[in-house]
Amino acid sequence: MPDAVTIDRSLAKKIAGTVRLITSNKPGDVTAATEAFVRLLQGAGNDVIHAIAERIENESNGKLSDAELKEVFDAGVDHGKKLSAQAQAQTQQAHPQLPSAYTMAMYCLERIDRLDDKHHDFISKMSRTARRYALSPKQQTYLEDLYLQLGGSI
Repeated sequence: MPDAVTIDRSLAKKIAGTVRLITSNKPGDVTAATEAFVRLLQGAGNDVIHAIAERIENESNGKLSDAELKEVFDAGVDHGKKLSAQAQAQTQQAHPQLPSAYTMAMYCLERIDRLDDKHHDFISKMSRTARRYALSPKQQTYLEDLYLQLGGSI
């Protein structure tokens, strides 16, 4: 019946403390600790006594059981998902999402008459290029600036 009964932390600390007192070099402490240990176990009930005995017999050298490992793993996964969601939310807030390069180029092309002539060739070229290829970082930044200058939305 391993792990069938949960021993609360308070009881575990009391039992551990009384067991340690049994090693005392003072006869009175040993007798008091032994009597306290018996009282603790009797007060805890048969289920707890059998659970303690089971754990002692099947001691795992500090290793976690499969159920405990799964519980720890699942808690870690849940925590990781929460952190990922928080990071994603912060990233979206910090860096607004712009439309695709092609969408921005087409937006600018439709409003090309509102831009200085020096930008016309660039916009015309980007409307053809962005449909099939990724833009260079410099081109992307330039297009984003023109898009926002023309009132494009994020």
